[in-house]
Amino acid sequence: MVPSINAAGSSEVGKVRAHNEDAYLIATLQRSMAVHDSSLSDAANRWFASNVLGTLLVVADGMGGHEKGDVASQMAVRTIADYALNVMPWVTQQAHAQPQGFQGNHETLTGIRTQLSNAVLTGDANIRQASGGTQSTLKMGTTLTLAYVIWPRLYVVHVGDSRCYLYRLGQLSRLTKDHTLAQQIIDQGYPGVDASSHLHDMLWNSLGGSDELPSPQALRYDLCQGDVLVLCSDGLTKHVDEAQLLATLATRAAPKDLCRSLVDQANAAGGTDNVTVVIAQVELR
Repeated sequence: MVPSINAAGSSEVGKVRAHNEDAYLIATLQRSMAVHDSSLSDAANRWFASNVLGTLLVVADGMGGHEKGDVASQMAVRTIADYALNVMPWVTQQAHAQPQGFQGNHETLTGIRTQLSNAVLTGDANIRQASGGTQSTLKMGTTLTLAYVIWPRLYVVHVGDSRCYLYRLGQLSRLTKDHTLAQQIIDQGYPGVDASSHLHDMLWNSLGGSDELPSPQALRYDLCQGDVLVLCSDGLTKHVDEAQLLATLATRAAPKDLCRSLVDQANAAGGTDNVTVVIAQVELR
């Protein structure tokens, strides 16, 4: 059996903001070769491609109140895509991960989390350079949450308060932790911070948004048939709680329809921020 990942995304400005500072990417990694000329009669002007070797999902939320948040989010996503394509040894990693007769070896792939974290740090460096260095008064910045699937493994790397969820067998699990001051206070055992507190909007971890280098959260999980991944910006989670998200995913609708439904729910509840949702369903065929 080989995995089939059906994915879709949606991103909208919402009801309040003037423009959309979110960005997202859904991509498959595939080893390929374009033959421009050959003495072989069946090779010239052909494109040879292998099966899909990996899937990359990315959501970035340009930081509101900063200059060019949309530029920062797009730059971060492009950097991740470029790094995954041109730097990470994903072709050889996949070959080693699934030898002939592969029966579900769940050993981790060497260095993947480190490589993905380095991709995030590269994105931070590119944003800092574009915004004029760390001494700039106003720095463009962004969150970034990515999921990298090399069946049966899922790698998640995360900075900021966008989120990644896993839906499995009727249960919803949040895989990432918000890198906000509110969450820090909660983690330290103090009484819960009111939902309306501005501390929920204050990030201690981001790309390009402060003088501090980002500290990526890098995680690994094992996927199962029927799993559903959800990546989203906080424009969704401000208005759609986890109970609503769970109920929507339980309908088992197509990813495109699920994204549309969740964006509509966020907008109907106020749409105070840009809202971006990426959903991927994992099936075996």
